[in-house]
Amino acid sequence: MKTIFKHLLAISTMATALAAHADDKGHLYIIGEATPYGWSLDHAQSLLPSVEEPSVFTGTIYLKGGDGSTFKFMEDHEWGNPEYGVASDEEACVGNGQFQVATGSLDNGYKQMYVAQSGNYDITIDTKNLTASISRSDYQDSEINYISLFMVGNATAGGWSIEDGTPLGQSTAAPYEYSAIASLKATDNGNIASFKIVKSLRGGGSWDGQYFFFRDGADSGKISTDSTDDRQWSVAEDGDYSVTVNTLTNAITIEKYDGDTSAIDEISINSTGETSSAYYNLQGQKVDNPRGGIFIKVTGEDVEKVILH
Repeated sequence: MKTIFKHLLAISTMATALAAHADDKGHLYIIGEATPYGWSLDHAQSLLPSVEEPSVFTGTIYLKGGDGSTFKFMEDHEWGNPEYGVASDEEACVGNGQFQVATGSLDNGYKQMYVAQSGNYDITIDTKNLTASISRSDYQDSEINYISLFMVGNATAGGWSIEDGTPLGQSTAAPYEYSAIASLKATDNGNIASFKIVKSLRGGGSWDGQYFFFRDGADSGKISTDSTDDRQWSVAEDGDYSVTVNTLTNAITIEKYDGDTSAIDEISINSTGETSSAYYNLQGQKVDNPRGGIFIKVTGEDVEKVILH
């Protein structure tokens, strides 16, 4: 039947509990020769947890193929902490769907894995149930080097703490886009507040410019790797903002978010009594693994607008 959106609330559904089996900020890291940055801890990319299942982490990234290019997952971006790889009775070559994982440390208790063919891969790993799925992404037009980005600065809730950076989640359909709904402030102690964008958390902690995106000197609607003058972004007034970064076009949009639902009039709901949830984008298209944006959540006959980070 058709249900008209009459009382949609724009609510944040960030998980209230910290992700199971991850660092205390809810990150899980991928590292290895197969990744664009090899074994560099400073560049290690963070998979973000699912809103509904904090132990399930997802992301899309380019992986080099071949058994000489292996990779694994880490709970923290320091050696000696729990790690995840292929279970000992599984094939080390992955990339065609679901498999069992095992946990250990420093390459003990599991096997490193690899993919046969180079390309962008969609990754899902459940650190509680010790399962994972890795498959070639539908998007292969350009190499995806980042799984998530983070906003950091005194304009954000986390301030200048790198580890408390506001995550920009990766789009499922367009993995070169990263977005979030974030509360930003215009001033801090009477001074203009600002933020910049961190590419990787451990490296960003050194404040080395190579780990950041800055405001382009000629166009504030563009990101740049040029760290000259440490150029940052600011907003004119306090409020909730929709922030989207496109690393393919180097574009950034920062727009005031007011919870407007006028773009959506109705959606078809199949009243079957099922309690599982389905997600749709704002164009009404079903999204299997939503993150990093605004979605319509349908559970039975209940419909709500949610913000997923």
